[in-house]
Order: sequence, then C-alpha cells, then structure tokens
Amino acid sequence: MDRQPSVVVATLTVRVPLGATGDLADGAVRIVKRIETVDAIADADVRRISPGLNDTIVDLRVRVELDAPVDDDPPDALARRELEAGVGVDNVDSVDSVDRVDRDVPPRAEVGCRSR
Repeated sequence: MDRQPSVVVATLTVRVPLGATGDLADGAVRIVKRIETVDAIADADVRRISPGLNDTIVDLRVRVELDAPVDDDPPDALARRELEAGVGVDNVDSVDSVDRVDRDVPPRAEVGCRSR
C-alpha cells in the first residue's frame, strides 16, 4: 500500500495516566508519538487540562508529521482517522491544515538557526 507523508496541525484530546513520568505536556506528547503513523511532532501546545480519577485529560494543539496510507478520503479526514486510532486519544477536535511533504526535499531552515 502506498503511503503519503503529510504535516498536520491538529487539536486533540488525550488521556495522560496518573503517575506518568515527566510533566503533563510531555505525557500528552508521548501519547501522540505512540500512534503508528506519527513520524515527528513539533510545536505542541497544551490548551486545557482537566483532572480525572485515573488520568488527566489534556487538550493539545500539535504539529505532526504523519506517514499515512493513501486512500480516497480527503487529507483532513485521513489525518483525523489516523490520529483518533491512537490509544489514549479521545477525539480530534480539529484538523486545521494538512500539507503534503516531499521527503526528497531538505527541510527549510528555521529563522534564527544557522548551519555550522
């Protein structure tokens, strides 16, 4: 099956278990990183935290690079489906942007970074 890399900006809700190592932001990012089609995560931003009995619910806005199977769904629906398949992900509130990535093109340099 063909796979298509893409960069997605999404807002999602994850459940971070009580007693998880690190802080809540780290725990929420780890939940997303465990998703099979997630290659990389950048720009994770915690939007809301709700304590629960056995876990803490974290609303997270994140920029994710996905390597998802190609199908007939629109890119945002495909991204939503792949993210919601992750264990610990309650729902994906929004997928705001989906950009296709060409793996053969080197990434653009970030502002303020300099090569050595």
